[in-house]
Amino acid sequence: MKRSILSLVLIMFLVLDVWGLAVAEEELEIAFIRATGEPYYQYGSQAAEMAAKMLGVKMIIYTSNLDPAQELANVQDAISRGVDGILIYAVSLSSERAAVDAASKAGVPIFFQYGYHPDLLPKSAGFMQIDLKAFARPLGEWMAENLESGKVAIIEGTLGRGDAEAYSEGFKEGLAKNPNLKVVAQVSAEWNRQKAYEAATNIITAHPDLVGLFVQNEDMAVGAANALERLGKLDQVKIVSQNGAPYGLDLIREGKLQLTNANPPSIASVMALRILLGVIKGEIEPGHFYWAPTQLISKDNLEVAYRWDADEKDIEAWLQLPLPEPVIPPPAS
Repeated sequence: MKRSILSLVLIMFLVLDVWGLAVAEEELEIAFIRATGEPYYQYGSQAAEMAAKMLGVKMIIYTSNLDPAQELANVQDAISRGVDGILIYAVSLSSERAAVDAASKAGVPIFFQYGYHPDLLPKSAGFMQIDLKAFARPLGEWMAENLESGKVAIIEGTLGRGDAEAYSEGFKEGLAKNPNLKVVAQVSAEWNRQKAYEAATNIITAHPDLVGLFVQNEDMAVGAANALERLGKLDQVKIVSQNGAPYGLDLIREGKLQLTNANPPSIASVMALRILLGVIKGEIEPGHFYWAPTQLISKDNLEVAYRWDADEKDIEAWLQLPLPEPVIPPPAS
């Protein structure tokens, strides 16, 4: 009898504990501020929203439309609403400084996806992004291993911000493992599908014996693949790219793209949300840097790729994965 009463009391405590946690979760409200309404950010916010719902957390979505003033207004509005934390894809470094200053002054933890700067790290809940050079390197290594010899070209994104340049550098480092492959053209298509179509047309006209093409995102890869297909060169030229977007996975499925390195905004946003919640609850130390999840995808593992358009089953699985470990010491730049 005594054991039964004790068991009942323990069960009541467990129930109350679980209920208490649930209430605490329901009281949390997170602002997700995205740079634009483009698919990359949309898929990220949708995944975070689904994860938040499963965790009993409220989420408000803001869009800054690449406008620093709008971004700061979004941060200030979120703070005035009394949110418990902010998850943000910032528009620029200067806007990041304004956002982190406003959030710090209000005592609201703010976690950044991309736009890392070491000076801002101590004031933030954390940063998460990819290692740009390391991200592109396996794509060059794939070509070094799978192409015997010949000419290779690169279609880059917009130059001047540093990311397109870093991707090219990392790809070339991987490609250097095969000295019989030579980069003969490097053209910026400014992340634009039509410009990539035109760039691929010009490159293959100048180098009709081209064997490999690195295209720095899959939106441009669609344009490049269309150009090569129209010119009857798609079987001759092997294409590798980046991002793992739905249309990129379609290219792989159709045999038009051999390999991509994916940085899905969906799983990254779920992990970022979990880390931010951990910081808010005092379970995770703030001010750390994390590498974002990445995944090399070919036809061989297409069915287990981290999808941008994640469904509830994907989100449930990602909520069970271990969180990324903080990078200690964090990158110098």
